Amino acid sequence: MKRWYVGLLASALLSVCSYADALKIAAGAGYKKPVQEVLKLYEAKYPKVEAIYGNMAQIFAQAKQMDIAVVIADKKFLEKQKELAFVEYQTIGEGKAVIAYAKGVHLEKAEDIADSSIKSVGMPEAKKAIYGDAGIEFLENAKLTDKVKDKLIVVATVPQVSAYVGSHEVDAGIMNLTAALDSFDKIGGYVKIPEHYYGKIEIVAGSLKACESDATCRQFKAFLKTPEAKAVFEKYGL
Repeated sequence: MKRWYVGLLASALLSVCSYADALKIAAGAGYKKPVQEVLKLYEAKYPKVEAIYGNMAQIFAQAKQMDIAVVIADKKFLEKQKELAFVEYQTIGEGKAVIAYAKGVHLEKAEDIADSSIKSVGMPEAKKAIYGDAGIEFLENAKLTDKVKDKLIVVATVPQVSAYVGSHEVDAGIMNLTAALDSFDKIGGYVKIPEHYYGKIEIVAGSLKACESDATCRQFKAFLKTPEAKAVFEKYGL
C-alpha cells in the first residue's frame, strides 16, 4: 500500500513539474478561439502548451510574473508598450474591424450606427484592446464621434462586446472579424468598417527573451507557419 502511494505521489509530482515546464504563451482575448484550435492541432504532435487569454493590460501583468515566451496580438500594441521587451515578431495575419449587430437589427454600412434606430453601441476600451483604438479612429475619421458618443458602452474586451451584441444588450458593437465569425449564429450579422478609416492591424506572434534559448518555443513558432495552422487563422478572418 505504501509503495503504491509513493508511486502515485511521484507520478503526480512529475505531472505538475511537466506542466510547470510547459511552453507558456498568451493571446489577446479576441483571438482565443483560433489560438485554441491551433493549439489542439499542435498538441496532437508536440508537448502541451500553457496558454492565457485576456486584454492586453491583463497579459502584460501576467507576463511580468510568468515566463511567457510568445504573445499573439497586434504588433502596434506590442511595440508601443514599455513593460515587455520583444525580440522578434512573426506575422500571422491582418486583423479586420467590423460592426456586428444584434438579431432584429440591420445595418447596410458601418456609418449606419449614427442612425436614430441604433440606441446603443458596444466598444472595447482603447487602452486594453486594439479594436477600441480602431473604433475611435473610425468614429473620428468618419466624423461620427459627436453623433455616437452618447450611445457608446465601453467594456474591457472584444469578447464582452460580442456577448453584449449576442444577448442584444447593445444594438451593435465594434469588434474584430474573428469575433464576429465566431459568434455568427448568435448575432444578426456584421458589416466591415472600411479600412481607410483605421490603421493597419498586423497580428503577430511576438517572441520574448524566454523564447530565444527554448527549442520548444522555436518549434511552436515554426508550426504557426504550417498550412494547417494558417488554414485555421484564415477561417477566422486573419
